[in-house]
Amino acid sequence: MEQPIYYWDPVIAPGDMILYTGNLFPCKGDLIIAALGTTQLVRLDIEDDRVIGEERLMSDQGRIRDVTQAPDGALYVLVHDGGKVLRVTRQS
Repeated sequence: MEQPIYYWDPVIAPGDMILYTGNLFPCKGDLIIAALGTTQLVRLDIEDDRVIGEERLMSDQGRIRDVTQAPDGALYVLVHDGGKVLRVTRQS
């Protein structure tokens, strides 16, 4: 058994996770995680297979259940509350 590379305490209740491979945002190679518990998208800055930073995004939308990447690099985000699907094309 190995210790986790990264964890949250308290837990963010992750719903989905992708490795961002697009060019629309300056985070190629980072993990984007839908967080039901903290109602955010969480970006983990990955370098040499290590987490070197964390950024919390979109905290005003409600519980984020799912995230996926469009072919053009945009993100589609499924919000649990109200069943909204958001297309994210820029960082605010």
